[in-house]
Amino acid sequence: MTAGGPAKPDLSYERAEVLALIAATPMTRLQLQTKQPLGNLPPELEAKLWNRADAPPPPPAVLAARRTVVPAAVVAGLDAVGVVVAVVTGHVLLAVLAGVLFLAIGTIVLAALRYARDPNALSVGDRRAIAAASSWESRQDWSGPIAYSRERGLVVAATQAARRIAASPAWRSGRLDEQRIRIDLRVELDQVDEQAHRIAQARQRTGSVTSDPAVDAAWDIAVDRVAALFAYAGELDGTAQRRRDDAAALGDPVRDEGLMTGSAQDQMALENLVSLRVWMGSQPDLSP
Repeated sequence: MTAGGPAKPDLSYERAEVLALIAATPMTRLQLQTKQPLGNLPPELEAKLWNRADAPPPPPAVLAARRTVVPAAVVAGLDAVGVVVAVVTGHVLLAVLAGVLFLAIGTIVLAALRYARDPNALSVGDRRAIAAASSWESRQDWSGPIAYSRERGLVVAATQAARRIAASPAWRSGRLDEQRIRIDLRVELDQVDEQAHRIAQARQRTGSVTSDPAVDAAWDIAVDRVAALFAYAGELDGTAQRRRDDAAALGDPVRDEGLMTGSAQDQMALENLVSLRVWMGSQPDLSP
């Protein structure tokens, strides 16, 4: 911690990753589609999804009732047609029997629907809301001279970071509820996209030859923001921890016992050679 707040994290690795992606990423369409929502859903829909995830499997009787609903409804529909045909053709007894059968089947259907009703079932509107929250597309005009700019590449890199975050099981695990309230990946992408577009337009106006300190500073901050998304993704999917483990396995060269021993031997040999050279330089001609 510093007097002005928390110390700035080291994003050098992530910055290098972002810049490499900018240089290597093809200029694909600026859009993103994920299996999980990129941000917050309405509270009632969030509650329904959590209840679905935590709910135990339904008992066999409920499953049987759910399997009964559709066949019974089909039979009831056919029986209703039979009632109409019997009435039209004058078969009163057949119409009465078909009507009684229709009432019986209808009662079974209603009972099965009531018993097998799932309070956490997703409606059509729910599924549309989830699909909308699981997609993002740029709203900026990236055509013309800035179509192949590095600023546009920065937005492509940001979508890749967002894809990694949303694909992580931890993203919807329940352990990151507070982070999901603070971080809405769609908002992040919108803001990165908008700022990158501003920078690209400003750079286009000033010309590629002239360096504008304000534009360069804005670019560095934008790269840092996307690098922070990559750092967040690395913590979620475990790549950051694996990188730390690999670095620890390599050891600290300063503290490695074998390297220290070798360095000491090299230093002693160097001092010995220097001493010999000085002594030989002070002697008369030693050549035979």
